Amino acid sequence: MVTEVKQYGATFKLDYSLVYWNSRLEHEHIRLVSLFQPGETICDMFAGIGPFAIPAAQKGCFVYANDLNPDSVRYLKINAKINKVDDRVYAYNMDARKFVSQLMAAPLSENDSESKVSTNAYDSCSTETVEETKANESGQAVETKEMTGNDGEVEMEGMQNSNRSLNASTVIIKRSSDSLKEGEIGNAVKSGRRKGSTNKRIRASVIPKAKTWEHVDHVIMNLPASALQFLDAFRCLILKKHWKGPLPWIHCYCFMRANETEEFIISEAESALNAHVQDPLFHRVRDVAPNKAMFCLSFRLPEECFNEDAGERFTSVTP
Repeated sequence: MVTEVKQYGATFKLDYSLVYWNSRLEHEHIRLVSLFQPGETICDMFAGIGPFAIPAAQKGCFVYANDLNPDSVRYLKINAKINKVDDRVYAYNMDARKFVSQLMAAPLSENDSESKVSTNAYDSCSTETVEETKANESGQAVETKEMTGNDGEVEMEGMQNSNRSLNASTVIIKRSSDSLKEGEIGNAVKSGRRKGSTNKRIRASVIPKAKTWEHVDHVIMNLPASALQFLDAFRCLILKKHWKGPLPWIHCYCFMRANETEEFIISEAESALNAHVQDPLFHRVRDVAPNKAMFCLSFRLPEECFNEDAGERFTSVTP
């Protein structure tokens, strides 16, 4: 059954028989998006039909959204067009580990990567025309595009390199995500509602897109049953010599049972990352059963996750 639902000024089309949707998470969607600032780069590893991606793009963020379910990706692209943010949402259909490792790993050679853009990077982008490809390479608006696991690496490099040709004089937006504090996270919903920041699309084509191997501001991991297990994808992923600014905020959703503690969840995260998590922030999202609650664990990706080896590139990460 195909239907439409609305959340905070965004319209979502979906088929309940094909994709997941939970209206009870509306409050959480707006809370998290309220932390984002215009011009920031967002990585959504389990994006679904776009409950985080669409309002983030409406706020002026550039969102790289992935889901393993091809039907979810199809509706994500539809919803990006419905909400007129298809120039800010990049839709991918891949395994989450492969997606994030290809998104944030530096290319072997910037020259090699440049040469691939015009020859084969966009060949299998089903939603893009020749004219749109030319617009991409000149730094103009980019349509949503679908990527599968088979051709993911080439297309990911093409998408990353389309950012290179942006005019150097474009306005640089100050990244307020550098200094997120617990109070800001706790009060995000109130401030978001007061300012109405998520129900108005910001039209600012001069905002530059960061190269995703140089900077990402936030990573959303909304798969509470198993997201903690995917944190290992960040081990030695980011090449330190290319990275600019602070490491991204990770927003990892998880379930916590009555006999479990925050310390236990943090230890699970640290074990997956093989790194110490500093100043973790917990937000209780909702109770899902009498002895089970959904939480969002937010923390800055530890510096131990940097790849110090300037000569090595990680294109995939295995457990």
